[in-house]
Amino acid sequence: MHTERSIRNEPLPRRTAITFVVSVVFFLLAVGAAFAADPTDTTFGSDGIAKIEARIPATGQVGGIADLEPAAGGKMLAAVYPIARGGHYFAAARILPGGRLDRSFGQDGFTPRFHFGSESEVAGGGVLQAEAVADQQDGSVLLAGYREVRAAFAPALARFTSRGRLDPSFGQGGRITPRPTYEGSRVVEGGERLHDVAVEPDGTIVAVGDIIAEPYRGAGRGPERPAALVIGYRPDGRIDRNFGHHGRLRISVPRGGAYTGFTEVKALPSGKLLVSGYLRQRLVLYRLTADGRVDRSFGRGGRGGRVTVGGPSDSPTITRGGYLRAPFAVDARGGIVLCGLLYPDGGRFEEPVALLRLFPSGRRDRSFGRSRYMEPAPTDGQVSHPRRRGVQGFNFEPQGVAIDGRGRPVVVGIELAPYTRGQGESGYRYFAARRFLPDGRRDRSFGHGGVWDTNPPGSQSMARAGLTQPDGQVVAGGWVQIDRGGGNGPGNTAMLLTRYR
Repeated sequence: MHTERSIRNEPLPRRTAITFVVSVVFFLLAVGAAFAADPTDTTFGSDGIAKIEARIPATGQVGGIADLEPAAGGKMLAAVYPIARGGHYFAAARILPGGRLDRSFGQDGFTPRFHFGSESEVAGGGVLQAEAVADQQDGSVLLAGYREVRAAFAPALARFTSRGRLDPSFGQGGRITPRPTYEGSRVVEGGERLHDVAVEPDGTIVAVGDIIAEPYRGAGRGPERPAALVIGYRPDGRIDRNFGHHGRLRISVPRGGAYTGFTEVKALPSGKLLVSGYLRQRLVLYRLTADGRVDRSFGRGGRGGRVTVGGPSDSPTITRGGYLRAPFAVDARGGIVLCGLLYPDGGRFEEPVALLRLFPSGRRDRSFGRSRYMEPAPTDGQVSHPRRRGVQGFNFEPQGVAIDGRGRPVVVGIELAPYTRGQGESGYRYFAARRFLPDGRRDRSFGHGGVWDTNPPGSQSMARAGLTQPDGQVVAGGWVQIDRGGGNGPGNTAMLLTRYR
């Protein structure tokens, strides 16, 4: 072995040769590490990426993936939602394990695309947005989201057969299409939205979301207080009056700009429910009984059936436009990996991200990670990215959590490029993921120090959901704006999926 001194004492030609060899070895090691860091499974889709266009030819509307759920045979179900404001894309797609559309499902892989309400409502700014999808035991497909008519909201549900056709035994012709109402009265502003759906072992359908309050107190045009919402439906789509309080569970908070709502629900094998979201932007996880009541045995020290992380905030969130999530996953032992944004005062654009694991009882598992932070905010004094002159900070918005076959949590979401001071709009968005070891430490073998951006050509991309396939690999889904005809605006958009090794 040559030490530094022995190399220095070698004759010049030999010393040069040794230096050259050492340089080549280091170069090859660096190149090998760079290639090894790419976690993309190139056997998926086309070289690891699947782009699927979801387009309604008559309107030019395009859709992206809002949710991914498993289906029989290792297939995947995707909730397809409209990219542009004012969209009416309420559909599900079925995708084969390798990333191609299942053309035997619905119409070339998609359920029929339709809108609720009249054409005048659509032309006047009405919105129909799918947010979540679920597979039932008989193979039928549930789709949940909301309908908006000029700032008034109503829950929207549809069920399709295993072949992708509307199920006439559900609701009215396969759909539940209420007009915006609250407590039996029609509303002009505010109302109820759905963001996720699950099916209990007995077939009860549980949907979660939020109640949007009217903007001005006492106006009499909608709900007076914002709330997190859970609704129970019978298998035929009627409200289950034995669930919660006459079919609903509402957790209200004082009026304010901070977000309140539930964003995710999972039905446990025990029949109980886990529900996550925010109360005044404070991250929360509830456990409910099968009949929609708070399970007081969950949590620590009599916390009323819930786990809370961080403190409440009165600052309005910058992510309220459909991307605020509190994703979680349940591992093989019943442990709960929960992720979400925290909101320190004055932390606009610089919110830290919490990642923690809980025991099935709701107690925090302190053997997981060194702290509750996945991404400390610059305002905490623990900067995960170097600060740059004139830049406020970076931001990662978690959208989905999946646990791979080796017990490693994968968090997928939206990476925001730096905001420059005084910038009015957000920067470039990336389709991003982070992976952690089973003990909660960052998996440095994944991408660049545990972070990987899937960034095909286009103006921006987003990851909205993660799913674990039967073989233990994790698939992430979202959307990407693609280049076509010299442009890459919202009209040139495709569903985007990738799989990690």
